[in-house]
Amino acid sequence: MEEFSKSFIVGPNDTAKRIGSGDLEVLATPIMIAMVENTAKEWLNNELAENETSVGTLINAKHLRPSKIGAELLVKIKVESKERSKINFSFEVIDNDRVAASGNHQRAVILTDEFLSKLALSK
Repeated sequence: MEEFSKSFIVGPNDTAKRIGSGDLEVLATPIMIAMVENTAKEWLNNELAENETSVGTLINAKHLRPSKIGAELLVKIKVESKERSKINFSFEVIDNDRVAASGNHQRAVILTDEFLSKLALSK
């Protein structure tokens, strides 16, 4: 099974209060999700051709415990399956040796130019 991990530090701009998703000075769930997506994207970038990239298509997350400003988080992803252009990951976010979040994430491999050309069609 292919696995990858990446560390993040919770900064003052990463809180629920700061981004408006909550009222407390703790790690915001949307920021935690961005950390997971970034970790999966970085792992997947090593697998892609020059004209390819990946986009997140699905995330199912349980945010189980709060993380304070300054906390060092370890995001661990594991490749669960590869179906054509879709890669499915499981993940855990570890804060101080405790699972702070867990779930599943899916990314789709796309041709960059083809994907961006869809923007022109939406005008």
